[in-house]
Amino acid sequence: METSKIFQHNTFTTLSGGFYKGTIRLKEALQHGSAGIGTLDTADGEVTIIDGIAYHGDAHNQVRLVNDEETMPYVAMVDHHPLQTFTDQSVSNSKDFLAHLIEKFPTKNTAYSLVIHGKFKKVTLSSKPANNTRSYPEIMADQPYFTKEEVEGTMLGIWSPEHLKDLFGSGFHLHFVSDDRTFSAHVQHFITKEVTVEIGQISQIEQEFPTDDETFTHHPF
Repeated sequence: METSKIFQHNTFTTLSGGFYKGTIRLKEALQHGSAGIGTLDTADGEVTIIDGIAYHGDAHNQVRLVNDEETMPYVAMVDHHPLQTFTDQSVSNSKDFLAHLIEKFPTKNTAYSLVIHGKFKKVTLSSKPANNTRSYPEIMADQPYFTKEEVEGTMLGIWSPEHLKDLFGSGFHLHFVSDDRTFSAHVQHFITKEVTVEIGQISQIEQEFPTDDETFTHHPF
């Protein structure tokens, strides 16, 4: 069975290390796949890309389309090929659901691409404000949370093992877009109702850095 691939422009650690300048345009990122997660220039909000369309969920719980020329300091694009697909009709909180998901991985030594679509009893999202200059932990501590009940939509993202945390962060990194495209950002908590889960095993990583950008080359990580 075909495995999944991932392309990253910058990393979780460059973003959390305070580099917020957009150094890749959306149209460039879309050359590497049709599904992905990221954030906009100045670490503004959350970007979720489904079927080649990018949605921006901002810190005011508003969703809009991202245009091709907008830039991102971080984006991960996934060429997703399901290794496993199953339906889950249990009512589970995110902690229990994701712990159960990990047990289905054939090994915990590779990263995985994840697509979870269906009905949720509750989804809580968070989104960073625009024009950030503070440290990443300070931004995370103050970011707003939004909750919606009885919502249908898609969660997508990656799970990363500990030894790859400098690239992807540790554990799950999921974004959500509702089917009506009015609710989208970074996933914090959820309760499932009836979902279909696709798990893809990532065997290839393409990592890119903006080495021609002077701000990046001189950033004190």
